[in-house]
Amino acid sequence: MGSTYMKNVLNSLGYSNEHIFEGYSVQINGTSAIKFDYVAFSDKYLKDISTSCIAMQRVNDDNEEAKYIEGAKYLAAPILVISKSDNVRVWKIEPDKNELLNDAQENIVYLYFEKNRFEFMSENLIASKMGYKQLNIFEALGLIDFSRKATCKILSEEFEKGITAAKTYLESIKKNNERDINNVTSITMHIISALIINSKVYSNEKMPNIWQLFDKLSQTYKEYFDDKLMKKYGKNLPDKICESLECSINYQSVDHELLGYFYESTLLQLNESKAKNIRKEFGIYYTPKVLSQEIAAHIPFENIPVDNRFVLDGTCGSGSLLLSACKRLEDLISLEKADFDRHEYLTNMIQGYDVDKFASEVAKLSLLLYSLPYGNKWNIKTGNLLRMNTSEIRTPYVILGNPPYREIRGDSERIQKAAAFVDKYLGLIHDGGYIGIVLPESFMQNDSCSMQRERLLNELDILELWMLPGQIFENNCSTMVLIAQKKQVDKENITKIKMLARNKYSVRRYFKCKKWDFEFSVNIQSKWKRDREMKISPVEKILQKIVENTKTINDITENGTGIMAPSYILSKQNHDGWVPYIANAKNFRRYVISPEMDSVQFLNYAMAEEEEKRIQGNYGGFRLRRDFEYIYSSERKVLVKMSSTPGEIECISAFVDESRRYPSHSFFCLISNDEKISDYVICALINSKLINAYMRRECVKRTLTTKAIRSIPIPKFTEGQIKEIESYYWGIKDAYCSDDEKMVNEFQNKIDDIIFEAFGLACEECDQIRKLFEVYNGVENDIEKNEIVPQKYSNVSGEVECINIDEMYCLVYLAEFGEQKIAITSTMPGWFLRENAEFSAKYYEGKLFDIKPLAYSYLKSEDIIEMLSNDLSSSREDSHVK
Repeated sequence: MGSTYMKNVLNSLGYSNEHIFEGYSVQINGTSAIKFDYVAFSDKYLKDISTSCIAMQRVNDDNEEAKYIEGAKYLAAPILVISKSDNVRVWKIEPDKNELLNDAQENIVYLYFEKNRFEFMSENLIASKMGYKQLNIFEALGLIDFSRKATCKILSEEFEKGITAAKTYLESIKKNNERDINNVTSITMHIISALIINSKVYSNEKMPNIWQLFDKLSQTYKEYFDDKLMKKYGKNLPDKICESLECSINYQSVDHELLGYFYESTLLQLNESKAKNIRKEFGIYYTPKVLSQEIAAHIPFENIPVDNRFVLDGTCGSGSLLLSACKRLEDLISLEKADFDRHEYLTNMIQGYDVDKFASEVAKLSLLLYSLPYGNKWNIKTGNLLRMNTSEIRTPYVILGNPPYREIRGDSERIQKAAAFVDKYLGLIHDGGYIGIVLPESFMQNDSCSMQRERLLNELDILELWMLPGQIFENNCSTMVLIAQKKQVDKENITKIKMLARNKYSVRRYFKCKKWDFEFSVNIQSKWKRDREMKISPVEKILQKIVENTKTINDITENGTGIMAPSYILSKQNHDGWVPYIANAKNFRRYVISPEMDSVQFLNYAMAEEEEKRIQGNYGGFRLRRDFEYIYSSERKVLVKMSSTPGEIECISAFVDESRRYPSHSFFCLISNDEKISDYVICALINSKLINAYMRRECVKRTLTTKAIRSIPIPKFTEGQIKEIESYYWGIKDAYCSDDEKMVNEFQNKIDDIIFEAFGLACEECDQIRKLFEVYNGVENDIEKNEIVPQKYSNVSGEVECINIDEMYCLVYLAEFGEQKIAITSTMPGWFLRENAEFSAKYYEGKLFDIKPLAYSYLKSEDIIEMLSNDLSSSREDSHVK
């Protein structure tokens, strides 16, 4: 297969010559690379692993073919076409296996490409590679991750060699403080950046020495390459760094999105003190690309006039959110502006700040690589947004952010760092502008955020709220994403909710396919304002139902928190007058004390008042809570574990203590004062599925609040139900003794059924609770099926006329079909669920699919007519000139 034939095949699949690179090299490791005859990319400028589609290569034998099949993985090309003798083989490339799709003679292989032309088009290959969709022929998911990981390893090894050489040089000139280390880290980063850009922009030229290269780059990219920084320690330092590097490495395939991961995995790892400072003190963690893209996609940029789409990220880190915003903006103006004008527009729209100098440098470099061959003028600066005057910052219409979130203890209260950024952003955002922000899940309820939460609820219209488990970020912190508009809300509005369960299956599926466990729409904002807290559940209607006209645990029990005592006053020996004491809940299980907890310690609860004051002087938190001794010493009491893992549905558990053990503050204590409802029934109720679902909504914190526990609803049990629950309670105790987990679950399911019945739940509602637990426990599910677009549909555009919140439907006016009544579905975006929202969509049998904001929706009708008239006039003039 000759070069002309190769190009013709790629041309026939929709790849122009500008999208095809001849002789493209990709690095396999630090010392070896492989060069392909041709590689087709989805972008005519951005030619790296993020845009690679099809690689083509002529080979002589099977060994050479195997080498190129392996090399295609590092290129992240999902399709490899091999020409050998008179045969052509088409390979599907995956990280851990490869599949031969077609093997035919050269003169008939074109029939295969013609038949499957749709699958080989660039937009479909990229969508499959990124996990946006699965095609009939293949799925390329995971390929780009393999390639990025391999490339990042090369970058990391080179960076480590460079920084080691730099540190050695600093020691020789007796300059080795933290500021010097920071400077040489930056210099090393700039040298590697120069090598990357050289591979991309000047790939056909001979590699110059580092000073010649910097001189060349500083003329084109003067805002990134700083001659003053490079010469800070003289010319010898950059020379020493370059001598340590493998300058023959070809960085042509390095993509802009890899740099954020490189920053996290290498820059911070090489400087442990810096990593500790950045991550723990500032609470900064990289925003995964899949999440940053989804946030940008759900903000209706189309509603903002083109020249007002100013974007700000005040804690931009290595630039993940800004890159996603940049791509979103570019897609919207790609047909309106030529290449240079497009770059000028994007650099004018994007602004970012970060307190970490290295993060802001990586962000600027990522944007520079994204916009090659231009790349200059990106407005990314090092600085603390909280300390800047509002006048220094251009008023944004869109704010994206993942601010540091860490709760610290002040003199008299706890302070949440993210709350300060919420305040700042609310003061900066333009009226009618949009915010897409990642916050700790505890922001929804913590007292440390109460003022900012109240302000947020009063000043923003919350379009969407997403809840994410700890595994999404490296800090293992459960988070929420808020998509909102700066707008006074004077009526009831629907909020779109998306939730992801805390289990490996759900998290893996989200990263691969952007699939959520739960998506639903609910009228909840007014309730949040009244309660001054944000609480939500996939079974919200059921939970609201069970609290109506019911008593609470607080109504039928005496209750209180356990003792807070320092470990050094406890004893393993039982002295006269001392009491058995459960110090913590580490090995706690539902219904029983596990064997590990049997070895309780002892506490001198009857100590003299002077002794108590002396201990308090050394341990300020010491609390004996003598008012609750009648509960602690009761012959029977319910102990509730206070600690809870955020994001897990099984969040509250209890057992009945009948050994008069005094509990620590790790437990909340209850004794029933109801004539009918015993401690055993209360324990079983607390351990039930329904109450765990209730508590997960009521409290998202790591420690359950006493307010939430006291609010647990109590149904009107019949005598028969009480007897049955007590019987199953003892059955569970016996089953635990014989390690019969199956029987434990069977008895618990029977208790759950009785509690469902006592609360008056319908069969469908019971099934919803059971399904909720299956999803959270990682059972593969179809609770939210994918939206299936019918094969026959009409492309429509229209406007939302009104939203009926009670009956959950909207009236829309479609330009093609007039007024239509459309049921509100889980797939509808939040911005769409507002009156006057303008949209385009696919329409079939009274349903809307693939809803998107309507381009130019911010224009009035007469403005659109004028714009179209101008475009038509320009088109006629161009035609006349030709």
